Amino acid sequence: MRRLAIIAIIAAMLTSCAVYTADYGYSRIRIPENTGKPETRYAVIVKENAEKSQQAIENAKKEAEHRAALRRKSEVNEYPEDLSALTFPHIYTPLRTNSTEEDGINTIEVLLLPLGYGEMQSEDARRILEANSDISPDFVILTGSLENQITGAKAAAWDAVTLSGGTVLHKPLLKEADEDSAVFFITTTKDIEIAPLSFGAAMPSSDDEAAAWADALAADTSEKDKVAAVAETMTDSERILALSSASPSGEDWVEFTPFRYRTAMDFPVSSYLASEGWLDAYRATHFNAETDGGITRRNGSIFERLDFLYTQSMIPVSAISYPVRGLTDRTGTFALLATFLVP
Repeated sequence: MRRLAIIAIIAAMLTSCAVYTADYGYSRIRIPENTGKPETRYAVIVKENAEKSQQAIENAKKEAEHRAALRRKSEVNEYPEDLSALTFPHIYTPLRTNSTEEDGINTIEVLLLPLGYGEMQSEDARRILEANSDISPDFVILTGSLENQITGAKAAAWDAVTLSGGTVLHKPLLKEADEDSAVFFITTTKDIEIAPLSFGAAMPSSDDEAAAWADALAADTSEKDKVAAVAETMTDSERILALSSASPSGEDWVEFTPFRYRTAMDFPVSSYLASEGWLDAYRATHFNAETDGGITRRNGSIFERLDFLYTQSMIPVSAISYPVRGLTDRTGTFALLATFLVP
């Protein structure tokens, strides 16, 4: 009896093992789904490195071409007296800048000066620049009226490129530019793209007017459409969008802030940029608006942050807004200074 039981157990075991055939094994294989993580196969890594090396070679050739052109080109390329004849981009070259850094851990410093739409004299521009003479940014971005941008560019006497939405004063070498944005060499293998955008801002002066002002901005998508049209044409992976807006950020309008006129609201421009993965340099490097407003404009009892440095594929390291003699005392506008790590 015991022998029969053992035989029965062995038979059952053999029967159960019989189902693990080759076909069964193949049917159990599952190919991993795409996780979105970087490919780690050696052949793919070699290919990616080759592509990066080729890009570095092309950048080096273009850099050499630009340097040679700068040596050949002696004219400043002045702005026309009649600004209606100005075409974009206009490349202004009083210094013929040709600087690039060595590859490594590279940072850039960007100063945004919103010059506004009221008439500005050369003396005003010189006072503003003198007030910032203790810092040495890589880029100074001028927004506001075209007349004010050019007055500022001439007073600074930096190399500059004037685009449809603003003027970029630059120390790094200009690589290329179109109507809306410009690309600059940071090193031979690294470049960044900058697009300035400027909109006239009519701020209220009292708490009583703030709600209607905010409601109108929240319902208006025209500025968002213009911002999107420029942002979507930028092609460099490392990019900065310098925006002097008519609209505040929804990240600043939260329930509890030091400003009693604010309530929790979203605004089209900041909502669009956040949804597209743009980082607001000031908000990324500060506590939330409940404790840190980051003011760039003031009018009466209204204090707002309407000037922004947004970035993609770069790391905001720091950002501050501060009053500037010749600007804040005249127009109520503050400067914005930010540092970015370029990977």
